Amino acid sequence: MNLTISPLNNQYRQNFTAVKPSAAMDVVEQNLTKPQGSSLFAPFKKAYDGMTDKIAKHFTSKIAEWGVLHKLGDKFKDSSNLFKYCLTTGAVITSGMYMQQTYTNKKLEKDRRNTLVVNQGLTLAISTAGSFLLDKYITGWWDNVTARFAGHLLDDKDFYKDYLSKKQAIIEKNKTLAKDAKEKMPNIDKLIRANSKFKNLPDADSKALMSKFKGMALLRSMIVFGFVYRFFVPVAVTKPTNAICEKYLENKKAKEAQKSA
Repeated sequence: MNLTISPLNNQYRQNFTAVKPSAAMDVVEQNLTKPQGSSLFAPFKKAYDGMTDKIAKHFTSKIAEWGVLHKLGDKFKDSSNLFKYCLTTGAVITSGMYMQQTYTNKKLEKDRRNTLVVNQGLTLAISTAGSFLLDKYITGWWDNVTARFAGHLLDDKDFYKDYLSKKQAIIEKNKTLAKDAKEKMPNIDKLIRANSKFKNLPDADSKALMSKFKGMALLRSMIVFGFVYRFFVPVAVTKPTNAICEKYLENKKAKEAQKSA
């Protein structure tokens, strides 16, 4: 493997020796057809395979074949928010399973089951709404970060400054315009494509640059939703809602005790 430095944008490239497809397929075929010896972990692997097969058969396949999901997929397949919708769908499915298991758990008192289900539902609603609000709130700041990153990729020191200048000009202009007449912030995608250095890039390099640029929006959603679902919810939402539920149960039991006295 030889490392060469491209003069374009000081990017490192790697040149790999090509492997004949037929030779690679022969290696794969030999490994797939090679008999596997006994293993200490074979029983665990067998149990794991059985469990995943059951999940795929009784849960994943039903979700994948759900007509509503197909319609939603067709509707949002070209949406820039698809990643956020996927994260939210995963959270809804997971929380829904917990709520269903809690509600049907006969080992718990009925009141406790109900309060736990409400707790889980409120936690899901608050975390989902909070994720979308926070994601929208930091969009302006994240656009600045993205513009700086784009300037770095283009090796253009003036790109970020020009972006901030255009953005500030629009902000000042919008102060005097009605709400329905306000201009939108400068589109970083269009600014990149209009950049002289970008126009001189080979097709492979321009596509790679745009892929990295588009990945910044996904990274924002990944950070925001991950922070809310994995940190904010356990720390700031779950404990208070648990405390409220416990207080509700205590008050209810106290009232029932007074009635029976």
